Amino acid sequence: MTAHLCISVRFIDPSDRPSFHGRSDGGTPEWPPSPLRFFQALVAASAARFGNPDQFRDYAAPAFEWLAELHPPIVVAPEGITGTPFRTAVPNNDMDVVAWDWARGLEPHKQPAALKALKTVWPTYMVGGGEFPAVHYLWEVEDMDQAGLERHKAALFAAAGDLFALGWGTDMAVGQGRLLTSAEVSELKGQRWEPVGNEAVTRLRVPTPGTFDALVTRYGAFLSRIGEKGFVPVPPLAAFAVVGYRGANDPPTRRYAAFRLRHPVEDRSTLFATTRANSVAAMIRNSTARVAEDQKRPSEWIDRYVHGHREGADSALPRFSYLPLPSIERRGDSNLVVGAIRRVMVAEVIDSGQSQLPWVRQMLPGQFLTDEKTGDRKALLTPLTGGDWVLRQYIDSSATWATVTPVVLPGSDARARKRSGGRRGSSGSPAGKFAKAEKLFFKALGHAGYSPDALAEFELRNASFWPGGEWALSFQRPDYLTKGHWSVYHVRLRWKQSIKGPIAIGAGRHCGLGIFAAMSD
Repeated sequence: MTAHLCISVRFIDPSDRPSFHGRSDGGTPEWPPSPLRFFQALVAASAARFGNPDQFRDYAAPAFEWLAELHPPIVVAPEGITGTPFRTAVPNNDMDVVAWDWARGLEPHKQPAALKALKTVWPTYMVGGGEFPAVHYLWEVEDMDQAGLERHKAALFAAAGDLFALGWGTDMAVGQGRLLTSAEVSELKGQRWEPVGNEAVTRLRVPTPGTFDALVTRYGAFLSRIGEKGFVPVPPLAAFAVVGYRGANDPPTRRYAAFRLRHPVEDRSTLFATTRANSVAAMIRNSTARVAEDQKRPSEWIDRYVHGHREGADSALPRFSYLPLPSIERRGDSNLVVGAIRRVMVAEVIDSGQSQLPWVRQMLPGQFLTDEKTGDRKALLTPLTGGDWVLRQYIDSSATWATVTPVVLPGSDARARKRSGGRRGSSGSPAGKFAKAEKLFFKALGHAGYSPDALAEFELRNASFWPGGEWALSFQRPDYLTKGHWSVYHVRLRWKQSIKGPIAIGAGRHCGLGIFAAMSD
């Protein structure tokens, strides 16, 4: 049975806007506080209990080494809002200069009171955490680690009780260790951040099995930094790992394989009208299925991954999405215009398990896209690298994205609206004559794996947001997306933070519709 080890850190900040000042690599604000930062604070708190270093190591080392061997923890924290940086004069930790003169019997060339320095303060304000907001670190301890939990929980809980700060010295805090049930874990208030791998936007440092020894060694180097040879700089901590974390409201990223469309005979690109995106997607799917069948891939695999056949209404089952990429072309000095389709992409659904894209990258180059009715070869697939300028418009990070092929909503809003232009919305409750469309869009957003809470605002309209783009209703759709008269819109999104593509949303997101490209913020 899985146990949940929880160590909570509650900030003691009596101000109206509780804040945190820890920084990540590069000096940028860090939120949530990384597991490595928390681990360091826990080790420091435990060491302060003992006057004898050997006694501390004998007591605490096994517990901390065991904790560092566990899978990186889940973090539950309040929302963090980055404040405006400002500069202030603070006492400089430079008494070494004065002490060095004293040790040689000299008059210090600077008095201690004069040792001031300008420091940049860049706070992160904790929102929605109450008067004394808390950050919770959660480890799911499996059966094989239960014995270790029983041996070490007393030392870890004692260290949590001794904790006095997390972040800068001004970030005063108290800790508490406990074991929680699954029901108690679900009741913890705050945003949930989970370690998901390298593709997450947020990167947090985490301890590794060698981190505890490295911290002890580094502290020893700090104590002996001044000696007969003068000042010896303390080397930075190197024994840690960096893990991608994704918050519950963070838009996730997708894996993909991209290809260029070449003419089957001539040495030039093949191009298709943007309104035929669905037809191009069908040709890619058919080509993929043909290769899979020739290789004797299991019929179940072909049905699920290639054709996207689902069991019931589960839209999260692993499958391929076929995304034609209309060219984003420069016109003049700064204008970007939507052009014909010359590139395509095969992407996997968000949070798919084991990736099948290595097979796609190996087998699709050199395959032809064939017209289903005539059997004529229309294009040849060749590999496309991430350095391609047009491809980057679909995969780079941006806070603002707009459709190049329209979103098909999972339903019709015809009775609830008048077709009279655009409507700007937000992640709050929809209202007015476009209320039905907004509700359907939020539904489509969830189907694609995105949280409405990550969205700052959006806009729906019939006309394209891109110069040169076609009207939403002029795009071809498969029969199953036309029989129910489902609504079709171009959409512009602004997320609360920049996210990476590719992005495809709506009922046609696997077959060439609802594809977004990044717009300048």
